[in-house]
Amino acid sequence: MENRLEILRVEMDKLIMASHHPRGYFSHLYCVSHFCTLLALRRNLNVELATTCGMLHDIANVKGNGSDNHAVKGAEEAEELLKTLNLYTNNEIKIITTAISRHSDKKAVHKPYDELLKDADVMSHCFYNYDFPVSENEIVRYKNLLVELGCSPDE
Repeated sequence: MENRLEILRVEMDKLIMASHHPRGYFSHLYCVSHFCTLLALRRNLNVELATTCGMLHDIANVKGNGSDNHAVKGAEEAEELLKTLNLYTNNEIKIITTAISRHSDKKAVHKPYDELLKDADVMSHCFYNYDFPVSENEIVRYKNLLVELGCSPDE
C-alpha cells in the first residue's frame, strides 16, 4: 500500500503533466519538497508534513491560475485537493495551507512550517543555477540558510 505522500505525488504528477511547463514544475516542486525534508530533519519538524508543503506550494501556478497572489490561491487549491484525498486531518491541512499561503512573504517571520517552506523555496531558487544572482528579497534568508547548513555565506 502506498503512503499518503506517494498518493499526493501521483495526483500532483497528473496536474504537472497537464500544465504548460511540466519540466519546470517537476523540477521546482520536487526540489522544494526535498529541501523541506532536509530542513524538517534538521529542525525536528514532521518530515511528511514538511514534504507535503513543498509538493503543494505552487499548485496555483501549476493549475494555471497565474502568479498574482499565487500563495493564497495555492493554499485554497491545496486545501481542496487535501480534503478530496481525505488522507490528512483538519489540523494537518491547516498547517500545510498556512505555510503555502505565507511562502511568498520572504521578509516576514512566521511559524516553523511557514519558515521551513520559505527557506526550501529559496534554496530551490538559489541552487537551480549557482551562477544566477540571488534575488534581493531572498538574499538575507539565503545567507542565513548557508550559515545554518555550515556553509560559508560569502561564497
